[in-house]
Amino acid sequence: MGVRDAATRAGRERDHFDQLADEQGDVWWGHTTPLGQERLSLRVRLLGAVLDRIREPRCLELGCGVGTFTGPLLDARPTLHLTGIDVSPRCVELARTRLARFANTAFRLGDAGQLAFPPQSIDVVFGNGVLHHVDLEQTLAELRRVLRPGGWIWFSEPNMLNPQVALERNVRVLGRWLQNSPDETAFVRHPLSKRLRGAGWDNVTVRPFDFLHPGLPRAFLRPVRAVSEVLERTPLLREIAGSLEIVARKP
Repeated sequence: MGVRDAATRAGRERDHFDQLADEQGDVWWGHTTPLGQERLSLRVRLLGAVLDRIREPRCLELGCGVGTFTGPLLDARPTLHLTGIDVSPRCVELARTRLARFANTAFRLGDAGQLAFPPQSIDVVFGNGVLHHVDLEQTLAELRRVLRPGGWIWFSEPNMLNPQVALERNVRVLGRWLQNSPDETAFVRHPLSKRLRGAGWDNVTVRPFDFLHPGLPRAFLRPVRAVSEVLERTPLLREIAGSLEIVARKP
């Protein structure tokens, strides 16, 4: 992707998320429901397993939005040293206001493909649903630049093999109705693993997970959680889970 194309794409993403933040106070409807909150809690636990590998990690969150994922993470780890970046000025403003009580946290405007951080200055880079909005190759190169040797990345991203995700990405009118941005995509497990290894990462894991649909009512939470845990361990069926957990290390 050329510099001009990347700037145009970033501009569309910025406008899309500025509008959602102003109109709804969040960047996706699925974060606001009971099962949506459970999905966030699940991701906090998964990221925690990576954060525990490094003592007092300095962290960078890509696509922090209005702090919807950052908040539960900091509630669980209030002393975490964290900088969150986003292309949306309105999102960054709201995140700063909502999470001002956390002393070791800062939020700033930033582009995942052009990170304003020195080389080898970060221990863990993470994001919840952000890589499918950016130029992957450019972003991975920037992550390798800013991470210290032995540093980790963790991301949760939509799985293109999930039927709803595939419909949203290929039937644009449906995607717009469900608040997709104009340029977002999704990933397939094995090709993504190959791309990460080819880009020089090691300890690569790309794992399908999460059958918790945010549109289901609260009464479904307990049974769906149990079914989701079974399906995640079931060969073939697990491949159509809603999300991919992505973990990799910089050598």
